[in-house]
Amino acid sequence: MASKRKKYLLMLVLPFVFLLSDADAQPLTGFDIALHPPEIGQGDVALLTIQKEGKLIPEVTWCGKEISVVLDSSNSTWIAFLGADLTTAPGGYTLTTRLGNEVLERQITVLAKDHGIRRFTVSKKMEALDPPTLERVREESKRMRDILSVSLDQPLWQGSWIRPVPGRIVSPFGCRTIINDLERSPHSGVDLKAAEGTPIKAANRGRVVLVADQFFGGLSVVIDHGGGIHSMYFHMSEISSKAGQIVEKGDLIGLSGSSGRATGPHLHFGVRLHGDRVRPLRLIEISAGLGQ
Repeated sequence: MASKRKKYLLMLVLPFVFLLSDADAQPLTGFDIALHPPEIGQGDVALLTIQKEGKLIPEVTWCGKEISVVLDSSNSTWIAFLGADLTTAPGGYTLTTRLGNEVLERQITVLAKDHGIRRFTVSKKMEALDPPTLERVREESKRMRDILSVSLDQPLWQGSWIRPVPGRIVSPFGCRTIINDLERSPHSGVDLKAAEGTPIKAANRGRVVLVADQFFGGLSVVIDHGGGIHSMYFHMSEISSKAGQIVEKGDLIGLSGSSGRATGPHLHFGVRLHGDRVRPLRLIEISAGLGQ
């Protein structure tokens, strides 16, 4: 009698065990995310990939900002870029990914990073600004801040990003800047070697939102790529694009030069990611495997 009872109980328990095993084998959410690299240095960029089922579009929040996602048609994966500004305090920050009623949170570490120092000398005329020039600089700075604070909701950029000129780095991104022995703001872009008149290409598809002759940047172009990404091109000798124009990746937007405050011909190339100053060439590197 006891043997029959044990056999009966075993028949009841076994299906329940198998049910637990099947449940444990399933993912806890309807989507999986990955970040490459898993940590972000100050001024760096990481690529977020989201694999999911169904038609819902993932919603991503990072450092209190809504991050636009784009479908990479080459492998049916949603992608987004996360960045940390040069001055982001090191520590853990919450990355929130929402898909319908499902929410996945992860702590992403921002690491301290030393970008080095650059020193150079300019004429006293360029260093000491008279009142009219100072007012001009303030107005140009405000205009630039206003432009970079607004971006098209719908991303225009597509796939991988490209270098605007092929030249080597002559002044790296993020380094502390010492001019005439006085410390200035850190270098928020990268200076690429480019002889006078070198063609400058748009790093990706977007809308030209600024064409101007600035005191510091000289002949300048800013492109809004949508989804919170802007690219900047300074010290040009000639501009061949117009404000409001949609440019495709690789389109000619102007020629390199030494306009503005520059010690010689080169291109200052900058990228803002949701307003954060990030390393432009890192964005190009991290996007290399994406579709065209």
